[in-house]
Amino acid sequence: MRHTDQRGQLHVELTTQKCELPADELTRLQEPLNRIAEMVAGAPANLEIDIVCHPPSERYHAEAALKLPGRTLFAGKWDAYLDAALEQCVAKLRRKAEAYRRQPAPKEEEIARHVEVMNRDIVAPENPDDGGLGIAAKEGGYRRFRELFAAWDDWLRLRVGRWLQRYPDAEAEIGRRLRIGDLVEEVFLNAFEDYLKRPAAVPLHEWVESLIDPSLRALCRHPVEERENISLARTLRQTPLAT
Repeated sequence: MRHTDQRGQLHVELTTQKCELPADELTRLQEPLNRIAEMVAGAPANLEIDIVCHPPSERYHAEAALKLPGRTLFAGKWDAYLDAALEQCVAKLRRKAEAYRRQPAPKEEEIARHVEVMNRDIVAPENPDDGGLGIAAKEGGYRRFRELFAAWDDWLRLRVGRWLQRYPDAEAEIGRRLRIGDLVEEVFLNAFEDYLKRPAAVPLHEWVESLIDPSLRALCRHPVEERENISLARTLRQTPLAT
């Protein structure tokens, strides 16, 4: 299935593989698409959404790429239900578009290099208010959640930059298809979505750092086999701890 649409200067192209998008789901998609179009108004933009059903697990992967002048925002989500995967993926992309509108991307890779030079031994800053993070996550308040983590940006940029060294192909794409700031935002988005399931025994900085690798893999858009591995990892992370 392939669906195209034009909303002002935003061109939307939605494709499905091994599945069909219900008509009512396409209707529910109109409002969030309108919001994304409003956020990126003023310049030509292209939004590509791909939905794939992966047998034998019959899990759905929704992936979105919003191409803007000089920058591309990515988002992806796995779920057992097509509508849930699609809606969560678009919601994540919308939050990224909100952040993009509030603060156009600086040269994140230069910032990360500057931080590396200024403080090679930077440590995680003080933990934000755990109660505030929990309330923001429960109420769906990503902006508040992100504000509470604001002091962690340099620390996480440094960790992401170091982690990229393990993936030379991905590191070579920094400044082109990938931006360190996008990876940082992806980590915080995944932390926001999984915060209420975070193991209490794991220090906050270790837990956040553990999200770097799956976030990087998702943004690099690995082949189907790797996507299944990421899906399994996310499924395990989302499984409630035994009581």
